[in-house]
Amino acid sequence: MKIYKYLFILLILSCTKQTNNIDQNKKSKKELERQVRVKTSIIGSNIFYKKIKINGKVNSISKVELRFIKADRLAKVNFLNGQKITKNQLIAYLDNALLKNSIEKSKIELQKAKNKFEEEKINFGSNIKVSSLENLKIRSGLLEAQNNLDRAQIEYNQTILKAPFYGVIANLEKKEGDFITSSEVFCTLINPNNLEVSFSILENEFQFVSKGQHVEIQSFVNKDQLLKGIITEINPLVDENGLIKIRAKVLSKETHLLDGMNVKVLINKPLKDVIVIPKEALVLRSNRQVVFTLEKGLAKWNYVEVAGENNNSYAIKKGLKVSDTIIVSGNLNLSHDAKVNTTFIDKETDIR
Repeated sequence: MKIYKYLFILLILSCTKQTNNIDQNKKSKKELERQVRVKTSIIGSNIFYKKIKINGKVNSISKVELRFIKADRLAKVNFLNGQKITKNQLIAYLDNALLKNSIEKSKIELQKAKNKFEEEKINFGSNIKVSSLENLKIRSGLLEAQNNLDRAQIEYNQTILKAPFYGVIANLEKKEGDFITSSEVFCTLINPNNLEVSFSILENEFQFVSKGQHVEIQSFVNKDQLLKGIITEINPLVDENGLIKIRAKVLSKETHLLDGMNVKVLINKPLKDVIVIPKEALVLRSNRQVVFTLEKGLAKWNYVEVAGENNNSYAIKKGLKVSDTIIVSGNLNLSHDAKVNTTFIDKETDIR
């Protein structure tokens, strides 16, 4: 009888222990479910590329307004706006029939003078002095005839407009038969392969730019395409608005940029030995920048100061230290000292 009582007591104790274990597991599971799931990463010191974005305007380095020197009616226009032209190609010419006739007449007079010069030269023999030869050119009319031909050729050339370099025709509004004066611009010639971008930076950003520094250029037409450029000129003056003017030559070919087009200029400047965190790690609390760190299973918030930012990351100037474990996801609704269930991410922060 005593043996049965003893076995019954052992059975009760065993059931009680199992019940307690089940209750404890349920309690641990509920507590684990109450913890916020987050991802963490250990931060280090890196080189950070601060990205400055500035509005700029495209200009053609080889750009010229073409005018006729003489005033007359347009006899022929060979090109339209947007058409390409090679160096020395004839763009247009004025009514110059009389000037052509003057050239032909001057050539005839020159030939007459040459013949007279040769006839009189024979009379002097082979030992003619240089001074006598020059006097003979004047007396025979040879120099005057040559001068008249040169003048006629110059006047004729003033009725012809040729391209001084390879380019594209722009701003051509006159047509054949129109009268044009020497003060009017006939057209503009632009070399589309020789472009630069002009932009201005704030004086407190002057430390981030230097002559010869490479930049990226982004057009509003194709935002996915980043063109290459290099800073060629920095104006050593700060204007009344606190801005410094800068020019950068476009290095990329086939840019599809047009003179006068608005673009974005992106300048990358390396900051060495700074703490770099992914953008997802920073949140706002009461309009202040906060980064959560992990300490003994608890989330600790830290007010930080940002030294710079780029597309994917921030450089931290104050508020964190190297080897801190930061929370990079699940931090939007975190509070200070909240219990967290962590997953560690072992990946490098994209510092560009």
